[in-house]
Amino acid sequence: YGPGFQPHYELVVTGSTTLTDVSKNKFGRKIKFVTDKFKREVIFRDVEHAYAQSKLGFNKSAVILAGSVVEELLRLYLSSKNIIPKKNSFECYIDTCEENGLLKSVIHKLSDSIRYFRNLVHLEKETEEKHSISKSAAMWAVASIFMIVNDF
Repeated sequence: YGPGFQPHYELVVTGSTTLTDVSKNKFGRKIKFVTDKFKREVIFRDVEHAYAQSKLGFNKSAVILAGSVVEELLRLYLSSKNIIPKKNSFECYIDTCEENGLLKSVIHKLSDSIRYFRNLVHLEKETEEKHSISKSAAMWAVASIFMIVNDF
């Protein structure tokens, strides 16, 4: 994706299989702390791709991508508040948000669940089918992005 890339967010927010009622503009306003134009485009693109992957049955990649979007959003959110986590890790971003009262308790737990699912997909942990990511888990991970962003 080069210059002039226009994310087609409508994939996520329109049609009879709507995942969420969040419009592209509302989502954009909620992540106004992401001021770098390229990073915003990447976030919009990755949300769209995570959704598309979950709809196509690529559950594992949808969860990984949704987790990476949440991780980056939390990192950028902390940075916008001039808060430095102890370490640069998904877990520390979540804990730092909680310690500073930046996320509701339920959203903190949701973020931690996404981190858990994202970590569950490592090949060494996928030892039998029950450890594979289901379609419902993939859709939940993508929907969680919007639930978390709504708390910013």
